Amino acid sequence: MRAPGDDRLDLRRVERAARRMSNLERRVFLAIRVDEMSYAEVATELGISIAEVEQNFAASLDVLVRAVEQKDPWWWRFWPR
Repeated sequence: MRAPGDDRLDLRRVERAARRMSNLERRVFLAIRVDEMSYAEVATELGISIAEVEQNFAASLDVLVRAVEQKDPWWWRFWPR
């Protein structure tokens, strides 16, 4: 069972991940996951190759996974939410 506030903590982690992504990684990630565009559509939209779309999407997922799995400092539990 999830404790109250866990969703906000998850959202903070995702926001932190988005800040760590390069501009291109973020644009590719949002285009694929939010706008539901295909790799070919993203490549055309951004003027890059499909291979570059794949590389940037993989890099953005790596940043996201690392940020979500990162353990918060112990003192955060005392931080007002």
